[in-house]
Amino acid sequence: MDITQIGSLVAACIVSAGGIGGITIAVVKFSSNIIAERLSAKYEYKLEKSLEKYKTELSKKEYVSKTRFDAEFSIYRELSAAFCTMVKDISVMIPAGFNWQPAGEEERKKYEDECYKAANSSTVKAQDSLYASAAFIPEDYFKGYEEILSLCKQQLNTFAFRYNVLSLETEKEKRSLSHDDYKRTTEINEKWMKHNGVIREYLASLDVL
Repeated sequence: MDITQIGSLVAACIVSAGGIGGITIAVVKFSSNIIAERLSAKYEYKLEKSLEKYKTELSKKEYVSKTRFDAEFSIYRELSAAFCTMVKDISVMIPAGFNWQPAGEEERKKYEDECYKAANSSTVKAQDSLYASAAFIPEDYFKGYEEILSLCKQQLNTFAFRYNVLSLETEKEKRSLSHDDYKRTTEINEKWMKHNGVIREYLASLDVL
């Protein structure tokens, strides 16, 4: 084999190697582009999801001045205290479950009279507090409070009616309360706890500017 043939063979090998190398580089470059595109698409998807979540969180927030926040917080704190006392007194007057009462007739009447007076007084205070704040709270929240107030008034009327002088019921019948009366106290407590949760969530959604 002469020099010319050797040169031709070497040249052929180099060309051959270069061709294979070029193909390999092209394949690697093509694969890299696909991987990069997929990673980019995946990243963009995650970014969009994060932005959507952030937008959702922002939409739940309501930005208010510190003056307004303090005013609203004060209103709801006053309502919470008044309604909490009312619900407690109503629950003592007509308990949802077992409740202690004095054994003697006179002691029992005195105890019931005290329970009624306490419940009536706290209901009046809760009503005054609600109506005084009516213009400063959303209608839905006002209706929630008013519904609880109405149920408490119903319990007061039920309790007081037993001692109506025009009632033809016996003394034993006057002392008794219906299953619905006791059940209503449970309903009052459940509605009160639920409404508290609504107000708590609303206040948590406020951000002070």
